[in-house]
Amino acid sequence: MATPQLDDDGSVVTLDLHGATVDEAIDMTYRTLRLAKERGRSRLKLIHGSSTTVNRHSRTIKSALHDLLDRGKLGAHATNVIRSQNTLVLALDLTASTDNTLIRLRDVQP
Repeated sequence: MATPQLDDDGSVVTLDLHGATVDEAIDMTYRTLRLAKERGRSRLKLIHGSSTTVNRHSRTIKSALHDLLDRGKLGAHATNVIRSQNTLVLALDLTASTDNTLIRLRDVQP
């Protein structure tokens, strides 16, 4: 079974949410977003998958993240948002000072 993964190259943080529950994914997204902004990263890439489910009304990571964007709860933290089939990319405000301390998965797991 997949488990969430995080990669931080000092500029772009990539958070792969496969294997997380919807609530864990939302929590990890907010924690990662906060740290990415604090440490001056330019982008946060969220890999949520394509959300192929049997029941179209099931709450998935993808639907939850897109709902947060649509309600202004996630995109307010970004200067630009790029939506694709399997990912969301949030361009972050570059006015924050840069902290080279890498963000690790254990820093954002609930």
